[in-house]
Amino acid sequence: LRACAAYSEGAGIFRILPAAVTVPSTQAALRRLVVWAAEHRVPLVPRGAGSGMAGGNVGAGVIVDLTALDGCPVEVHPETRRAFTGTGATLRDLAADAERAGLRLPPDPSSARFATAGGMVSTNGGGPRSVRAGSVRRWVEALDLITADGEPLALRRGAPPGRSAAVTRFQQEAEPVLRGARDEILTRFPKTRKNSSGYALDAWLASGDLLDLVIGAEGTLGLVTGIEWRLAPIPPRCAGILAALQSHDALPEIVPRLLDLDPSAVEYLDATFLRFAGAAGAGFVGGAEASGKGRGEGGGVLMVEFEAAVGEPVKERLHEARRILAPAVDKLREAADRRGLDELWAIRHAASPMLARLGDGRRSMQVIEDACVPIVALGRYIRTVRRVAEQQGIEAVIFGHVGDGNLHVNLLPDVTRAGWEERLAAIFAEVTAVVVGLGGTLSGEHGDGRLRTHALPAMYGSAVVELFRKVKQAFDPMGILNPGVKLPAGGEERPLGGMKTGSAAAPIPGDIEERLHEVERSAGYAVPRLELAG
Repeated sequence: LRACAAYSEGAGIFRILPAAVTVPSTQAALRRLVVWAAEHRVPLVPRGAGSGMAGGNVGAGVIVDLTALDGCPVEVHPETRRAFTGTGATLRDLAADAERAGLRLPPDPSSARFATAGGMVSTNGGGPRSVRAGSVRRWVEALDLITADGEPLALRRGAPPGRSAAVTRFQQEAEPVLRGARDEILTRFPKTRKNSSGYALDAWLASGDLLDLVIGAEGTLGLVTGIEWRLAPIPPRCAGILAALQSHDALPEIVPRLLDLDPSAVEYLDATFLRFAGAAGAGFVGGAEASGKGRGEGGGVLMVEFEAAVGEPVKERLHEARRILAPAVDKLREAADRRGLDELWAIRHAASPMLARLGDGRRSMQVIEDACVPIVALGRYIRTVRRVAEQQGIEAVIFGHVGDGNLHVNLLPDVTRAGWEERLAAIFAEVTAVVVGLGGTLSGEHGDGRLRTHALPAMYGSAVVELFRKVKQAFDPMGILNPGVKLPAGGEERPLGGMKTGSAAAPIPGDIEERLHEVERSAGYAVPRLELAG
């Protein structure tokens, strides 16, 4: 019971007690587990560090903790700019070994110190530098996985897939239907810079590689055991600007012009965020909010970073960015090297820990936390989130990867006030409808999990969701891999059901509940969950 309680939560809003927990240490043990689960129709919920926010890492089945599999190997091959990692290796492990060879994995998610390689693949993770580098998919060269039949399968870009029952079913039952629906797929998929909602049928149509379906599938098509990565040289030169905007309405005009300069990151910290940035943002809060009509109605801070190889222009791009920004900002701060950039990034990293430590009954909750909209719609999206949250009497904090149109939102309900759950649900419903209306996606980089799966028909339409079902049935005919993620599991499951907060939260031992809350407050997701149960 204590082990199950320790695995009942991840990041995000959910608490769901699993039936059991397993921590396989070898692929042979993992295969035996999958074969047993298929025979007995037992759901398996794959899990890495537990830092995913959308609820794809919790469930009522058997948790499969992959953080010890095969000892989490990391092998960097500088001569080919490739690396191989086990699924449980962290990005920090990979980054440390790659850096010694002057290399890195360019997307660079901000959760690097605890995010696992398998977790990044499962959500097609991104991060601040995905504006230039793209999401993880671009950097995955090959995958090893265990299928729902318990068979090992190797998938490599540009090569025929290995032989397995899952591949045969896909080729015979799903592929002809998907190719016949090409026009419907390309019409219904969002034209955003990032997308981690649904199965990546568009990416598969473009490449023909099955690994593009597995990337972003959140463990519903197979259990990833190893990844071969493409790496890139670490740029030796960098510079950046921190700019206090007069209004967020300038974003749709400014951001495309900045993107023409090929920045490595374009981040936005809304005025709603800056109130929580403490001393790190104190110099900019006044300028960002003074132009607004009231509390939280002003602009925010825009952070632009440039990286370059020796001989490539940096100062010129910085000068042009300053020229683009000047008419729309109150103040600017520049950095000409990595140390200066780290000081600018301190503002970006300052508020999240504070949000997790809120008092007075407020909790930071990730409900509408990963939408990605076309850049021309950024101003409308921000206005909508502010308006809807205000109407429901719940504060919203907005920040994220504005260069991709991918904004994160933390809602701060007072959970001591009656009706807060209904107000969250109302915000979820209205903002979801607006994102779809703007041509956006519900998830840019965090995946659907249990939070957004029920909203996929509104985004894609029933015909495309049926295509998702074809893919799922081909790879997982028994439906044992992470049911309820990507496709609803059936019944009366609610998007916001099973929350970790509120009177309906599942009871768990008090000491474990407090330890899980401390993990959330400190972002200590690298701590093995079994230690919390000890």
